[in-house]
Amino acid sequence: MELIKKNIHMNKLKCKSTLQLNLNDDINVPDTRPDIAAIMKISGETTWEEQKILSGKLYLKGSLSFCLLYLSAEEDCRIHTLSGKLPIDETIHLEAECSTENTTLRSVLEDLSANLINSRKVSIKSLLSLTVTAEEIYDEPACTAIENDVPLCTRMVPLQLTGLAACKKDSYRLRDEITLPSSKSSIRELLYRSISLKNVDIRLLKDQFTIKGDAVVFLLYATEDGETAAEYYESELPFHATIDCNGCSETMTPDINLVITDKTFEIKQDSDGEPRIVSLDLLIEIQIKIYEDATFNVIQDVYSPFASLTPIYRPVVYENLLVHNANKVRINDRVKISDTAPKILQICHGSGTIHIDNTYPSEDGLMTEGSIEADIFYITPEDSRPMYAMKASVPFQQLIEVHDLNPDTVYTITPELEQLTVLSNDSDELEIKASVLLNSLVFNRITAQFLTDITEEPLDYEALMDLPGMTGYIVKENDDLWSIAKAHHTTSESILALNDLTEENLAVGTHLLLLKEVLV
Repeated sequence: MELIKKNIHMNKLKCKSTLQLNLNDDINVPDTRPDIAAIMKISGETTWEEQKILSGKLYLKGSLSFCLLYLSAEEDCRIHTLSGKLPIDETIHLEAECSTENTTLRSVLEDLSANLINSRKVSIKSLLSLTVTAEEIYDEPACTAIENDVPLCTRMVPLQLTGLAACKKDSYRLRDEITLPSSKSSIRELLYRSISLKNVDIRLLKDQFTIKGDAVVFLLYATEDGETAAEYYESELPFHATIDCNGCSETMTPDINLVITDKTFEIKQDSDGEPRIVSLDLLIEIQIKIYEDATFNVIQDVYSPFASLTPIYRPVVYENLLVHNANKVRINDRVKISDTAPKILQICHGSGTIHIDNTYPSEDGLMTEGSIEADIFYITPEDSRPMYAMKASVPFQQLIEVHDLNPDTVYTITPELEQLTVLSNDSDELEIKASVLLNSLVFNRITAQFLTDITEEPLDYEALMDLPGMTGYIVKENDDLWSIAKAHHTTSESILALNDLTEENLAVGTHLLLLKEVLV
């Protein structure tokens, strides 16, 4: 007897570990920089030099780079920048079975603040959350047929599951240049820059996929002429890329995320010899998962009227995709500036970060609660504070409709800031309008018994002879043709033929004639 099996590609979470790091340090202002009168803004990002797993531990080495904007204590109240790095050298304890294969590190800068100790020293405090997940891609064999000399009765059932067709990482490097318009002053020094991706569109093709979108760049810089405290400029750089991905096709479900891991800005001179060009070198990490829906006819049960068979099963957990969509959340809120903040004259720039605080099952699906943390630059009417930076948090709540939720349902919600607009209603109030996409993947996790082997023994002919050769049977509730045939040593086909039936669905109370089958 030979079991014919087909491999099903599956993915499972091997382990998940989290850690929070407090990174604190006191930073002195270099001698080349003027004294600090007031801190405007601080921003930061993490970079990793080494990620190594050994004996169930993840060794991390990197740094938290920060950029501090401040107003000088000089009479001209210029804006200056102070940058530096806080080293990271940590060990995360993982489960012993975790390996380096398909390990993902996600870092979120939960909090970053700067407090003035004196005009030449600043205290930097930060809270960094690290999440490490290790996944395993494996093949699960499912029995689809049996080759045997003795006639067998097999019960086939369709198994609908979502398998993993591809899981990998790739990268794309975007190189482009921004040329300042003639209305803008030349650049002496870049003080602050931010970059985000928007309008990202991903299309699956045969063994590849395309990515296109826009990189939104905001620059705040000190001018060469020194007539203003600082100037700013915003630009959108379109990009397009084709990424090879063996095994994917147009009919599959993508779960592809783009993460900016490294960026470099360089000031260049234009054809007139003036520093008016900013060269951008951007490294985008592409985290790729491609899912494929498939239906397999697998053997659920087997018996033979002519042999004593004992099926052997193994429990297998598989996933079935319930929901894959993008829920759009429209947000409109008004925010009052603090009493200590200067009045608003003109909005310069607004950017935002989305935080998902909580997701929980509700009666109609998954309720998601979160917020947009907006970073806002604006010009003020005060000579002592010509420009100001502030943060504003706007909460939101959205129901993601999902039917057939159960305790084993698993899901991922990936937020995307589609649009953010900041307007000034008056000198004391801001209006924030935003559009957020909640990209949702929801899976039902199902446990099934997979046939792995069959033991065969000779028939107990004495027990077989004790069974009546012909039996009258009345169909009871929860009976089906398969269970009746198996219990009475016959086949479904024999019952249908003997009773002139054409359908396998039997009504309760139906009278059947059953004939025992014996191999002579």
